[in-house]
Amino acid sequence: MYRALLSVGERLCRDERGAVLPLFTVAVVTLLLVTAVGIDYGNALVVKQKLINAADAAALAVGSEPQLTQAEANAKAEAFIRAHYPEVDFGDLTDFSVSANSSQIDVTVTARIPTTFLKVARIDTIDITVHSQVLRQQRDLEVVMALDNTGSMAECSGWHCTPKIDQLKAAANKLVDVLFGNDTTSEHVKIGLVPFSAAVNVGTDKLGQGWIDEAGVSFLQNEDIDLPSNKTLLDLFSNMRNQSWGGCVRARLTPGGTDLDLTDTPPGTGDTLWVPYFAPDEPDTRDTRGQSHYSNNYISDNCNGCSEQQRQRNYSKYNNASVYSSSLGPNFNCVPQKIQPLTNVKSTITTAIAGMAAKGSTVIPSGLGWGWRVLSPTPPYTEGAPYTDQRVAKALILLTDGRNQVEYEDSQNQNHSFYSSYGYAAEGHLGNTDGSQTRTVLDQKTTALCNAIKANKDDITDDQDIYIYTITLEVEDASARSLMESCATPPADCPGDKCYFDSPTGADLEDAFESIALGLNKLRVAK
Repeated sequence: MYRALLSVGERLCRDERGAVLPLFTVAVVTLLLVTAVGIDYGNALVVKQKLINAADAAALAVGSEPQLTQAEANAKAEAFIRAHYPEVDFGDLTDFSVSANSSQIDVTVTARIPTTFLKVARIDTIDITVHSQVLRQQRDLEVVMALDNTGSMAECSGWHCTPKIDQLKAAANKLVDVLFGNDTTSEHVKIGLVPFSAAVNVGTDKLGQGWIDEAGVSFLQNEDIDLPSNKTLLDLFSNMRNQSWGGCVRARLTPGGTDLDLTDTPPGTGDTLWVPYFAPDEPDTRDTRGQSHYSNNYISDNCNGCSEQQRQRNYSKYNNASVYSSSLGPNFNCVPQKIQPLTNVKSTITTAIAGMAAKGSTVIPSGLGWGWRVLSPTPPYTEGAPYTDQRVAKALILLTDGRNQVEYEDSQNQNHSFYSSYGYAAEGHLGNTDGSQTRTVLDQKTTALCNAIKANKDDITDDQDIYIYTITLEVEDASARSLMESCATPPADCPGDKCYFDSPTGADLEDAFESIALGLNKLRVAK
């Protein structure tokens, strides 16, 4: 082929029948220029696509954080541009601009790349400018934080340490700050709070609203104390001198039927109502060393010659009785801070966070179940949007610093557990009455609730009705961490690609909450 081309060229050079040589020269030069332009143009297209990717990443990053100032938006955009467009490989960034408001983000980027063949035509560089626009959807967020407020959250280690409950408050406030941005009242964000320990506090103000069993119709009213036919657990509080109902409730259980503790089924009548929480005074009896086998003995049994069971079930001992211990009493293991329903007022949710206090044992299904009910559009809380409303994204954040734990290891304790929203283990609601299965049953209930919350609720298959984020804080138990990881929304379906956070120390907690908030904000951003 080479020899053939050479022969043709020699004949053209010897040809005297016209201006063939000049024409050939012009053709060759033109072909070379076209080839050069094509090569440099191809390189420019590759660089342009890289620049587009960098601008898109910057716009999405800025769009996911509506609280950024202009200076912060510029800095974040530049960081993402440089991370996705390394100058050493492609060419110099000469200019970029960011314009962000409540509805859209515009990022414009210019890069200057060197040419290869166009230098022959005295074109040494090419400027490439790209533009990316991201629209902030007016999609609303409903977020509920179900947060462990158990006694272990008061712990800390080292000199001048910060208790875990205080670290949690700071981290929760960080999430609120990110989601609300600079707004004190948001048009598009609602946040709720469900502190939990062995039970959840719905608030004493819920009396009279029709979903608390005030008339004593549920079988749970008489489960632990022999009440007269005309008396209720709320009457017991009224009979005592210095006690009143703390606002906690029992899990909804039915005798031999379908328990409602794993659902968001609205209240109706009978056992579909929530029973007020009343932790019985436990027996006074002590062993030969004077030690008690019980953790919540707060008044005299007033029952000479009675068995331990009779002592505990005795109704009359509460008449005119006083409790002089702030840690014991009928509200034992009841978390002090009540539920904060979904609110769009920033100060309301931050005040609720500030009121959290560490107290009690760990019953994760209580917190998880009530977190779901606060998000649910059905009563008892009705602030949540319908599941069919595609303009609203819902998320539940669950944090714990331990495992499900209510069992009582003292074999001489007739109750075989601490009192909780599920009563005593001896009543059989948590497996065998000897208390040995309490954790297994509570773990099973946790898994069942997680699956029910993540399940499709509106027959629309291309969306997630509720996202679940889970956080384990300084949890050493591997099975407890595994339980929380499996509860979370899978990474492939999770905003931000990560819905489970294992925080080995409190120092990582704030980062976890901020990451969750940024992921949630991405639900409101569409390119």
